[in-house]
Amino acid sequence: MSITGLITGVIMLLNTSPGVDTAGKIYKGAAMTGKVIEKTREGSWGASAHEEGYQSVKDTILKIGGLK
Repeated sequence: MSITGLITGVIMLLNTSPGVDTAGKIYKGAAMTGKVIEKTREGSWGASAHEEGYQSVKDTILKIGGLK
Protein backbone atom coordinates (compact mmCIF):
# COMPACT_ATOMS: atom_id res chain seq x y z
CA MET A 1 0.00 0.00 0.00
CA SER A 2 1.44 3.34 -1.00
CA ILE A 3 0.99 6.66 0.75
CA THR A 4 -0.78 8.04 -2.32
CA GLY A 5 -3.17 5.09 -2.26
CA LEU A 6 -3.89 5.72 1.40
CA ILE A 7 -4.72 9.39 0.80
CA THR A 8 -6.86 8.57 -2.23
CA GLY A 9 -8.70 5.89 -0.28
CA VAL A 10 -9.51 8.26 2.57
CA ILE A 11 -10.82 10.88 0.14
CA MET A 12 -12.99 8.28 -1.57
CA LEU A 13 -14.39 7.13 1.78
CA LEU A 14 -15.38 10.69 2.64
CA ASN A 15 -17.32 11.11 -0.62
CA THR A 16 -20.99 11.68 0.20
CA SER A 17 -22.59 11.39 -3.22
CA PRO A 18 -26.19 10.19 -3.37
CA GLY A 19 -26.60 6.53 -4.23
CA VAL A 20 -23.26 5.54 -2.71
CA ASP A 21 -22.91 1.94 -1.51
CA THR A 22 -22.44 2.36 2.26
CA ALA A 23 -21.66 -1.30 2.92
CA GLY A 24 -18.98 -1.23 0.25
CA LYS A 25 -17.43 1.87 1.81
CA ILE A 26 -17.38 0.21 5.22
CA TYR A 27 -15.69 -2.87 3.78
CA LYS A 28 -13.09 -0.82 1.87
CA GLY A 29 -12.43 1.28 4.99
CA ALA A 30 -11.86 -1.84 7.07
CA ALA A 31 -9.52 -3.30 4.46
CA MET A 32 -7.57 -0.04 4.25
CA THR A 33 -7.32 0.13 8.06
CA GLY A 34 -5.93 -3.40 8.09
CA LYS A 35 -3.24 -2.43 5.59
CA VAL A 36 -2.30 0.67 7.60
CA ILE A 37 -2.00 -1.41 10.78
CA GLU A 38 0.13 -3.98 8.95
CA LYS A 39 2.53 -1.34 7.58
CA THR A 40 2.77 0.27 11.02
CA ARG A 41 3.66 -3.04 12.65
CA GLU A 42 6.25 -3.75 9.96
CA GLY A 43 7.65 -0.24 10.33
CA SER A 44 7.80 0.15 6.54
CA TRP A 45 6.35 3.65 6.22
CA GLY A 46 9.85 5.12 5.73
CA ALA A 47 10.55 2.77 2.84
CA SER A 48 7.19 3.64 1.30
CA ALA A 49 7.94 7.36 1.56
CA HIS A 50 11.29 6.82 -0.16
CA GLU A 51 9.64 4.82 -2.94
CA GLU A 52 6.95 7.48 -3.45
CA GLY A 53 9.65 10.14 -3.69
CA TYR A 54 11.63 8.18 -6.26
CA GLN A 55 8.49 7.48 -8.30
CA SER A 56 7.54 11.19 -8.30
CA VAL A 57 11.01 12.17 -9.53
CA LYS A 58 10.90 9.48 -12.21
CA ASP A 59 7.43 10.57 -13.40
CA THR A 60 8.57 14.20 -13.53
CA ILE A 61 11.63 13.32 -15.61
CA LEU A 62 9.49 11.28 -18.00
CA LYS A 63 7.01 14.18 -18.39
CA ILE A 64 9.80 16.66 -19.05
CA GLY A 65 11.30 14.32 -21.64
CA GLY A 66 7.91 13.88 -23.32
CA LEU A 67 7.94 10.12 -22.81
CA LYS A 68 4.79 9.91 -20.74
